[in-house]
Amino acid sequence: MTTSGNADRGTRANLPDERELAFQLVTSSARLVRFAARQSSSPVPRALARALSVINELGEPRISDIAAADRISQPTATTLVQKLEERGWVARTTDPRDARAVRIHITQAGRDAITEFRKSAADALVPALGALDEADLAALTRGVQALNTMLEHQNPQEDTA
Repeated sequence: MTTSGNADRGTRANLPDERELAFQLVTSSARLVRFAARQSSSPVPRALARALSVINELGEPRISDIAAADRISQPTATTLVQKLEERGWVARTTDPRDARAVRIHITQAGRDAITEFRKSAADALVPALGALDEADLAALTRGVQALNTMLEHQNPQEDTA
């Protein structure tokens, strides 16, 4: 985002530039996810939870869509899908527009696994959040709301670029 006008520049004078903020956001969010996963009691492996989340966001993707969205190789995506399928968390269906293609859809058991993983990770963060004062909790709440607003305007398939 760029700003125009002196008033906007004045209100942003004490903020890091957008590139630095983006760098900090990526770094901190990755650390947060790793921390939550380490502290979590969920038996769901993080790689499978991530793959399930990608499939859930994309709807009924092809293997190549999963690979592109998660920036992994197609063989790696195939292996992850096989592991998810073995657990009953995804199923393969024929693409109605191309009988040669296969689509991957998440099952109810897969949705339940994502929910369990996320709840366990959230529970693991509660003690760390409890250590923050009210002002920091309020700021974090506003930050999460702003992040969600930013992400609502993004197409998950555009994230592959």
